Parts: sequence; C-alpha cells; structure tokens
Amino acid sequence: MPDTRIMFVDDDRDILAMVEQYLTIKGYDVTTVDNGIEAVGIVKEKEIDIVFTDYKMPEFNGLELLVAIKKYRPQTEVIIVTGYGSMESAIQAMKFGSYDYLQKPFKLDHLRLIIDRIVEEKKIEDKTQLIRKIARERHQYGALIGFCPKMREIYEVIDTLSIENPMVLIQGESGTGKELTARIIHNNSDRKEHPFIVTNCSSLNKETKTTNETTAHLSELLSSVNGGTLYLDELSSLSSATRERMTDLFNKTQNGANLPRIIAGTNHDMDEIIAAGAVKKDFLDLFNAVFIKLPPLRERKEDIPLLINHFLYKDDPVSKTKIYGVTPSTMDILLKYHWPGNLIQLQNVIERAYAMGVKNTISPEDLPAEIRTFSTISNLG
Repeated sequence: MPDTRIMFVDDDRDILAMVEQYLTIKGYDVTTVDNGIEAVGIVKEKEIDIVFTDYKMPEFNGLELLVAIKKYRPQTEVIIVTGYGSMESAIQAMKFGSYDYLQKPFKLDHLRLIIDRIVEEKKIEDKTQLIRKIARERHQYGALIGFCPKMREIYEVIDTLSIENPMVLIQGESGTGKELTARIIHNNSDRKEHPFIVTNCSSLNKETKTTNETTAHLSELLSSVNGGTLYLDELSSLSSATRERMTDLFNKTQNGANLPRIIAGTNHDMDEIIAAGAVKKDFLDLFNAVFIKLPPLRERKEDIPLLINHFLYKDDPVSKTKIYGVTPSTMDILLKYHWPGNLIQLQNVIERAYAMGVKNTISPEDLPAEIRTFSTISNLG
C-alpha cells in the first residue's frame, strides 16, 4: 500500500486528524488538506492516486474539486464524501466522474475497503494494459505466427488463461492451427510439466461398444492426463453415447485434484453444430469458459510474408538448397490466392520448392498449378 498516494480533503480538522492517523497506521501514504483550493494545487504538482473530498466546503466545494482533478489528473479516482442525508449530491458527483461516494458519518473500515477495491482494480487494469501492449507488439506467440488484429486478440486471450480456466474450445477450418494453439496454451500454463494428450473424437466412438466400456475407457483416458491437458480433436464427431458418458465424467471430476484441462477443437461453426444436433448445448457448456476462433488464412493475408519467412527458416537449412525468399510476382500470386488449405497448404508450397531444388528465390513457375493459375481463372470468371 505505501505506493498508493491518498489525499483526504475536509474543512473539519478533527475528521482529518482521525483519517490521517488511521490510514498512516494501516501503511498508506496519506495527505490531508482542509480546503479545495490547496488540494487543487497539490494535485497539479504531485501525482495522487485517490482523493476523498467533502462535498460541502467554503469557497471551493467538492464537486468543483472533482472537476478540477479530472482536468489535471484524469486517472485519479475521486470519492465524494457527503454528510447531508441526500443522494442528490452523490448522484450529481457520479455524473461528473466520481468513483464512489461515502456518507457521513462513515466507518474507517469502509474507507479502507474503498481504497483496497481501487488498488485491486488498478492492478487488474495495469496487467490488462500490459498484456494488450505486448500483444500489439508481437508478431508471434510461440509457434503461432501473425501480427494481424485477429491473431493479436488470440495472443491476448492465451495470456489471460490460467489454471482456473480448465475448459477451452478452439474453432477453425482445417489447417488453421487448432492443435498447435492447444499445445501453446498447455506450454504456457502451470500444467506444462504434465502430459499433453491428443485424442481423435471419432476414434473414441470406435474403441468402445457398451456403456460400461465407454465409461471405463474415458475414465482411463482422463486419469492418464494426470492434471495435464487433454485435446479432443473434432468435437462434433463424438457419438451421443460417448458424449453423454463424457459429460457425466467431467461433472463428477470437476473438483478433483488432478482435473485435466480439456481443450476441444472443431472445424465447424458451433451454432451450426448445435442446430444440427451433433453436439448438445449442455455438453458445449463445458467448453464455454474460453472460446478461441482461429481465422482462415484468406482473412489474414497480411501475415503471408511473415509466414513464408517462418517456413523458410524454421528448420536448419544446412541440408537443403538455400531459399532466401520469393520474387515480387510470386508474392503477388500468393496474396491473391484463397488458401482453402490454410497454413498447411502454404507450408506445403515452401516444402515443395525445397523438394524441387529451387535455389535463391521461388518464382511463379515453382508454384503448384492450382495456385499459379488461380488469379488468371478468377479474372476470367
């Protein structure tokens, strides 16, 4: 608390003495002032985090002080103290930007609660701003590559995930990096020392026949994760029987010490899946804690040059013919293409060039025919 600077303004010096003694004992940095004009001067010269001011004071009242503080220090929180039994002054102050109001006679513990609430909110706000700043500056997050706004939003979501968010649902077309995103979430969490297990949902349907077999198999699967992360690939392919058993097991293990983080991936839009009956709403609710939607490559084409550079240099190139980049005409073709296979298709283009023995730069003739001729066909259409 010592780094939180507080000012209390009141023309009653007995109140000032009482507040100063109490807050000083509690470890706060507190300044007391008996008039609004002096308080404005202090705010101009010194950064004050929280100001409590009496509403009714001679010469310069609390509302006037509130307006002046917000002019010079918009980030300073102001609490109006009113002692006249009327809510009108408090409501008026709130309209002008007062954080809260405190009615006389007040308890000192109530005063402290307001301060502590502001301090905690400020910590959260500072952390959020830092995360957003980092996300704005990032061009990648682990193996996730991209600096477009949608990717930066995803980086921010991953940063805010914690062990208290055990359920994550990732939606995206094939090749957009759903499993990769799940691995990054796992590696960025407190669970990173525990297993990351990938299970195809369609295989769960094939491996069991009876209800008891399904339950036993799923119980064994959850136990094997041992507090780590279970990634369910293509959630919509689960049979109704498997889905019901899994829902029961998840509900029973919610308070377990080794509860795994469940991350589910799907190529399909969730609203369409629910409407078609492929997944029930109660099952989907298990994954609603955090939802991440990965954009297809056609919606983030500004990331293509960055991705090409990543695919060219991601492996040790010593054993390969060195490729330094693509020609301008090749880049123009790649930027116009619609990329139905997303990131995997783009990576395959680079790997194909290596396999063909391309040297120095990739030219249009080094591209697969369907990509090379796409813009021509589109223009004819």
